[in-house]
Amino acid sequence: MKKLFFLLPVLIVVFGFITQKYLDDNLKKLLAQFNVSEGDAKSTVLYNIAGPSYYIPNVKLLKSLALNDRAEMVELIGSRIKEYVNTQEFINNYNEFRETRKPSEPEKPKYSDELKEEQKTNLNNTIKEMEANMKNLQADQKQMFEEVINQLKQQLKDIDDPEKSLYTPQTDDIIKQSYEQQLEYYAADLKIWNEEYPVNNPKPLIKKWLDGFLSKSKDIDFNAQLKTVNKRQVFVNPEYEKKDSQWKLYFRAGKEPVEAARKFASNWISELK
Repeated sequence: MKKLFFLLPVLIVVFGFITQKYLDDNLKKLLAQFNVSEGDAKSTVLYNIAGPSYYIPNVKLLKSLALNDRAEMVELIGSRIKEYVNTQEFINNYNEFRETRKPSEPEKPKYSDELKEEQKTNLNNTIKEMEANMKNLQADQKQMFEEVINQLKQQLKDIDDPEKSLYTPQTDDIIKQSYEQQLEYYAADLKIWNEEYPVNNPKPLIKKWLDGFLSKSKDIDFNAQLKTVNKRQVFVNPEYEKKDSQWKLYFRAGKEPVEAARKFASNWISELK
């Protein structure tokens, strides 16, 4: 499925979550026209909503529709999406996505006693391995190995020396303080997560998505003039040429579908409050 920035958030929701139960003949024809398979759309919808991203599969086809058909397309999709967002299937998909956004709880730290034993085990294993390998070496190589082994054995002794060891009560205090700070950050992140992604309630996510669309589509100058430069169309106004690809896509899609989409998005947001 060809992906371009989309002007109608509602279309993606329908493409992504609608099931055969809700696909009447008109909507089936619409999906076929845009060459969008239900399976492909389902696999990308939550990514698009949460991005947020606004895609349309075929801008040229949209432009080829009669003006009235473009507005009717928005109404058709809007009526179906409002039915579907209240189904358990939609809620289940949302809840699965919600879990992927949940902050990770910090791991419980290891303190000095455990860290000390781990280092002892590692040092002992390294010493044993080097002593075994040293048996087959030449004399000059054995001497080098012996020097390294002696250094490792000294490190092993130093672990239990209060004057040399890194594993002290002060070290444990630092580890504890760091862990407590991580827990505070986690609690704050968890609160934000619950506010942004309440369980069984995708309305905040949908509202944020629609707000983003309204913000990005609010200043499209559909009367902007184009000119041909090196066989490609560019805006006469250089400021418009600096606009991002999404702004330009809204311009290419045309005034009628963009305004219809903005009207639908505004009405939907008012119902989500």
